[in-house]
Amino acid sequence: MQLEAAPYEERITVWSFTVILGFVSAVFIAVVIYQVLIGPLGTNPAPNGFYLFMALLFFALAMMFSTLVVKLSPRSVVVSFGLIKRSIPWELIERCYVDEVTSLRYGGWGIRIGRVGGKWRLVFNIIGAPRVVLALKQGRFDEFVFSTRHPDEIVRMIRQRIGRME
Repeated sequence: MQLEAAPYEERITVWSFTVILGFVSAVFIAVVIYQVLIGPLGTNPAPNGFYLFMALLFFALAMMFSTLVVKLSPRSVVVSFGLIKRSIPWELIERCYVDEVTSLRYGGWGIRIGRVGGKWRLVFNIIGAPRVVLALKQGRFDEFVFSTRHPDEIVRMIRQRIGRME
């Protein structure tokens, strides 16, 4: 069985997430090293295992959220942050447009749930990139929103695919 290639694929490296979460991970590693080589940090330190776990957790989060991938495949629109993926079949997309809402309306960046104009939105959002809104015919969320570096091109391709030139 041969997999069909996506007619459009965009990979956005999210350096801000990677640097911030990588730094936090490095701080936890530094605390472990300090406690092993010099002695306990403070009067009531957490065990080294806790700091090591936190370092690994933040490192894993840095890797997971380091790249946002947007694909327009023959069957669906697929957006993913690492292992977390959302696939929207073409037949569920009612319409598509560029998002005019600020990222702060969603409470920041990453994977968010928000309510805009009385509709529930699932948002895959990164710092500094515009977003596209997919109005859905059915499902848990009324709309799916994702960041992209090329919103006008994405909107044009999706509208062409679903047969709605607005």
